[in-house]
Parts: sequence; structure tokens; C-alpha cells
Amino acid sequence: MQIQSVSSGWTLFLKLVFPVMWTAFFGTFVGFILFSEDGAYLIAGGVVTPMIARIVALTFLLSGIFLFYFLFMRLKRVDMDNDFMYVTNYFKSRRYPYHNIEKMVENQYLMFRPVKVYFREAGTFGGQITFLSGKSFHEFLSERPDVASLLKKGKWTVEE
Repeated sequence: MQIQSVSSGWTLFLKLVFPVMWTAFFGTFVGFILFSEDGAYLIAGGVVTPMIARIVALTFLLSGIFLFYFLFMRLKRVDMDNDFMYVTNYFKSRRYPYHNIEKMVENQYLMFRPVKVYFREAGTFGGQITFLSGKSFHEFLSERPDVASLLKKGKWTVEE
């Protein structure tokens, strides 16, 4: 009964590293624009007023943070074994039995394959979670047909 990670290696980077780095860089830049007259005039370049430049910069920063929250920060890391699915958001971890999974939907977006897992009963992370599947996910399912049969009882869909 060995636990195997089925999430993509990109999960940690996309969930934590990239949003923090992006927010720190552009937050500093926007702070310079908001609190410095020189920064506002520099960015405005005489085309728009400094106030418009500040509003645009702040809107850009908040839009980016909002986008990261809904695209990446809600991702979870998933590990599986013969009996359970282990889900973590890197701060807390929970274990879900396979009979609690209602359905799984896998999508294909460029190089990422997000899998949305719907639970029969909501747990700590809510009624559904999303994780990026790696190669190991399909290898895990092919190596353990008993687990795959539990997950694929007419409830597995792949959307291209």
C-alpha cells in the first residue's frame, strides 16, 4: 500500500511561487506609481494624467491577483493509494475514501490537464477540488485497475 503522487510537478510553482513572485514584483512597481509623483509621471508619459495611470496600474495589479486566485491558488496536490485519495493545499492535508468521490472530470488546456473531483459529501476543502494531473496519474490508474474501476464507474469524463 504505497502512496503515489498523481499531481503535476507544476502545482507548487503555480499555486505558491509564481503568484507570490508576480505580486511582489508588480506590487512594488504599483506602489512606486501610487506613492511617488515621479513614478506616476514616468508611467503616464504625458499621454494620460497621473491619476489615470495610478488607476490603471492598481486595476492591473488587482486583476492579476484575482486571476491567480481563481486559476492557480485553488489548486490542490493529490496523492493516491489503494484505499484513499490524499489532498493537500500545502498547509493542511485530508484523506478521502474513494467511495466519497461522485465523479471526476479531466480537461485538456495546452500543456495542463486539470482534474476536477466532485465529492458526495463536502469535506474540509469543500464539495470539489481541482488538481493538475501528471503522467503518474494515468500510470497509477493503469497499474491499479481495481482503483480505476472505482473511479471510472461511468463517472469519468475527459473533455478535450
